[in-house]
Amino acid sequence: MIKKIILLLAIVGPFGLYFLYSWLLKLEKKKIPIVKLTIASVILLVIALGFLRFYSGFDPNTEYSPAKYEDGELKPAENK
Repeated sequence: MIKKIILLLAIVGPFGLYFLYSWLLKLEKKKIPIVKLTIASVILLVIALGFLRFYSGFDPNTEYSPAKYEDGELKPAENK
């Protein structure tokens, strides 16, 4: 769930912050800088994907055990 929130903030964050900023300052006659906001969004998306790749992965040498039932309860999958 937190991964989805981080990715959503990376994509939509710059646009949301710009519109909040323009609403607070009543900048209604300014043109929306779509190119700058898109570039900022792509940069944040690359940073977020890099962060999620390097800090939430598993070591390839770990032993995987699939989900299973023990004593009537479902035990989630594990990387040991």
